[in-house]
Amino acid sequence: MTAHITIRQATPDDCQHVADMSNALHIEMGYKTPAPHTADSIHDIMFGSHTLVKSLIAWRGEIAVGQTVFQPFYNPDHSKMGIWMTELYVSPDMRSEMVGHKLMSATGTYTTEHGYVSLWWSVLEDNRGARRFYERLGAHNSGSLQYEIEGEALIRLAD
Repeated sequence: MTAHITIRQATPDDCQHVADMSNALHIEMGYKTPAPHTADSIHDIMFGSHTLVKSLIAWRGEIAVGQTVFQPFYNPDHSKMGIWMTELYVSPDMRSEMVGHKLMSATGTYTTEHGYVSLWWSVLEDNRGARRFYERLGAHNSGSLQYEIEGEALIRLAD
């Protein structure tokens, strides 16, 4: 039986939950650096003076069991704004309860209700389980590769 899950947009009172789930994903993905998120850093990006980032949180009762984190981006394919989802996280004990599907559906609803034309995200190439999950939802690989520049390489580029 599927657990009763409610989904709602994060509020300032949820910043610690968002940070905890973002850090859990960071650790689960095997990143070598310490998990960077704090309630204060999340509050700054979601509710500070230059906010664009949003989160939808899945709740089982009073317990946060998953989230999406996303922000608007310019979609040049349509010359309109879309949503870029930076995180989808579901706590391991809830992964068989359709929480990921419910979060994706809620994020799709947010996207269309707010007038955005697309929902994009990236997935690690070797994460076959996530790729199969997204394809079952009707998503397709856009054929693009995602690049990143950071740290010393970014500093050299800026100079």
